[in-house]
Amino acid sequence: MTDKYSNVPLAQEALFNWRSVGVKRERTHEALTQRLTVSGTTIFSYLKDLMVFAAMVGYSEDKRISLTGQTIEISLDTYSSDQKDGFIYLLGLLETRNGTCLKNENLRETVKVFEEYCNGGLYIITKWLDENPSDPIGLDTLLDKVFEKLTKNRMKAPIKPTDIEIVLD
Repeated sequence: MTDKYSNVPLAQEALFNWRSVGVKRERTHEALTQRLTVSGTTIFSYLKDLMVFAAMVGYSEDKRISLTGQTIEISLDTYSSDQKDGFIYLLGLLETRNGTCLKNENLRETVKVFEEYCNGGLYIITKWLDENPSDPIGLDTLLDKVFEKLTKNRMKAPIKPTDIEIVLD
């Protein structure tokens, strides 16, 4: 008997639990993650928010670095609790340009793409903060870097106010 949507045998489908797939980061970034998520004045409420931000930084700077050494893992289920897993799938789709990256048998490879962009982004963020030691929290540095990126992208493709639609609920 097969699942009517995926045409995968039900016994095989039952063996794979996407929620338990681990999303890893290098332990070497622990000081950075503590600084931005645990300290008295935090920028990111949750570690997964920092990981998503770092992955987007890595992607925007085309910096994909394989994980080495010891790693720390967050389950994919944790990302899915508030739909942050969508960023993982988005990066997989952007990288492969193929929807099959979302299938169970390819999900670990999709997560790996996210992990590597996140790792690259964490190295970039560390460099930014190291270059600005007068910003102990890091907020001003990160905001400046985001603003620089927005300004740079705006110059490439200007957006007219008429191009933006605001929808109020």
